[in-house]
Amino acid sequence: MGARSLSALAALLAVLALCCPPVQAEAAANVVVYLCKYTGTTETETVTIDVGLEVPASPVTGQQMTIGWRGAYTALALLAPEQGLPADAKLYAYASIKGIDGLTSATGVGTLPPVGEDDQIQLPTGVVELKTTPGKAGTGTIQPAAINVGTKPTEPLIECEVQNEAALSPSPLTITDAGQSGSPSPSPSPSPSPSASASESATQPEETDNTDEEEPSMNKTPLGGAATGAGGDAGPDGRTFVLVGLLVAFAASAGLVLRRRGNHAG
Repeated sequence: MGARSLSALAALLAVLALCCPPVQAEAAANVVVYLCKYTGTTETETVTIDVGLEVPASPVTGQQMTIGWRGAYTALALLAPEQGLPADAKLYAYASIKGIDGLTSATGVGTLPPVGEDDQIQLPTGVVELKTTPGKAGTGTIQPAAINVGTKPTEPLIECEVQNEAALSPSPLTITDAGQSGSPSPSPSPSPSPSASASESATQPEETDNTDEEEPSMNKTPLGGAATGAGGDAGPDGRTFVLVGLLVAFAASAGLVLRRRGNHAG
C-alpha cells in the first residue's frame, strides 16, 4: 500500500472517530499511588494504578447501588509475596464516598489468577462491582480508595493505601429519596369492607310492617271464632252499642214479666 493510500485511510479513520465516538459509561479516571504492605513482614512496595469508577445513573435510598471499578497498572506493578498467592486469592477494591450522611464507602471483590513467588499480580480484566446501599438522600462525591489482596476481606495478605488522595478528582454522586422518584398521587378513599357492611346490617334493626301493632286488638279475633268478652277493647262506640243492647233486653224481659202477671191476674 502506498503512502497516498495510507494517508487517505488515516483521514477516513479520523473522520469516523469524530462522527462515531465510542460509547462509554460515566466514569472518572485517576492515577492512584498506593503504598502496599505485606502482612507478617516489613516489606513495602509502591504501585501506580489507573483507576476508573463508573458512577450509577440514578441511585435511590433503600436500594443497593453498584459502582464499577476498573484498574490498570501505569508503571509500577504489584508483586506477589515470597510464598506466592493462594489459588483462592481475591482483590478487594474500595471506593470512598463523602458528603452523604451515613454513606462512607463501597466495596467489591474481583477474581485473581494464581501467581508464583515474586510474580506480578494481574489485576481483574473485567469490571469489579462495588456495592453499597444508601440510607439517606443527598449529594456528595466518590473517588478511589484502598485495595487489598487476600482470601478473606478480614485477613488480607497485602494492604494498599492511597498516598495521593488530595490529587484525585472526585466524581459527583447524587442519591435521591425513593419516595420522591415519582409525582405523588392522591390516595384512594377506602371502600367499606364486606365484613364491615355485613356487621352494620346485622346491628341495624330490620324494617318491619307494624300495621298489626297499630290496629286494635279486636281485629286479631279470627272470623267465626268464639267471643272473648273483650268489651273493653272494643272502644267507646262499641261500649255504647253494648249498653243499648242490654237496656233493650232488660226492657223486653220486664215487659214479658208484666205480661205474665197480667195473664195470671185475669
